[in-house]
Amino acid sequence: MFKQLETFCAVYETRNFSHAAEQLFISQPTVSTQIKQLEADLQTTLFTRNGRQEIVPTASGQLLYQQAQKLLTTWATTKTAVRSPRQLVKVPCRIGASHTTGSLILPALLAELSTASDRFDFQVTLANSAEILTAMSQHKLDFGLVEKPLVTDHLNRLAFGHDELVHAGDFNSPLWLLREPNSGVRHYTNAFLKARNIQPEQVMVIHSNQMIADLLARGTGQTIISRHVLAPTIPVEALSSHYQRQFFLLTNHHPAAALRPVQATITQYLTTWSNG
Repeated sequence: MFKQLETFCAVYETRNFSHAAEQLFISQPTVSTQIKQLEADLQTTLFTRNGRQEIVPTASGQLLYQQAQKLLTTWATTKTAVRSPRQLVKVPCRIGASHTTGSLILPALLAELSTASDRFDFQVTLANSAEILTAMSQHKLDFGLVEKPLVTDHLNRLAFGHDELVHAGDFNSPLWLLREPNSGVRHYTNAFLKARNIQPEQVMVIHSNQMIADLLARGTGQTIISRHVLAPTIPVEALSSHYQRQFFLLTNHHPAAALRPVQATITQYLTTWSNG
């Protein structure tokens, strides 16, 4: 059953039987067979195809996906406990952070959490805010730190702290250093360019605030970026309050009981960081 659920989740997330097969290192007919067996056991249809042959989950499929994530997480923890009955089993704790929160907040936060590393297996992922939200919604992360006010119907959102975006770099340079389209910074950059009627002559898209800051330090290009990640020698232009954004902690509505001490530590640290 768990193999069928893993296959189902892969199909649900990729919306494609062939892509799911590649991800799981099995054949496409095996994927189809496992989905048919699961549908037979549940006596329902989990996926339909639209006119373009795209896989679309049914209402039953959407409900099963939410429950399957919980079952698979419980099963993974159970397997670890059974295989190592004489050892202290560490609780997996998956933390995702946007690039800005990753450089500004995460190092000190992880140092705070390190005292519990004998009880928790911490895994850290850096991605843009939209990707962190997707991973949280798919139960692939337990906690998310973002700086974009995303719609979070299935998650709790705690606001904390503020970040100041500035116009930085060589203001005469034709080259604009941009973050990827789904990043929080890119949203504000697009607004800045539109407000000033700027159409960049040259563009370089970079998936890292730190790399952009390093390029600015070398005198290359200009951009909109968090003041916190800049070297003090880089020229900056302060912007209006519209370019001050808030940080958010994303958590699940029903977090695992074993992760409550971690959540308490994270919340306390972020509250102290906000007031500091």
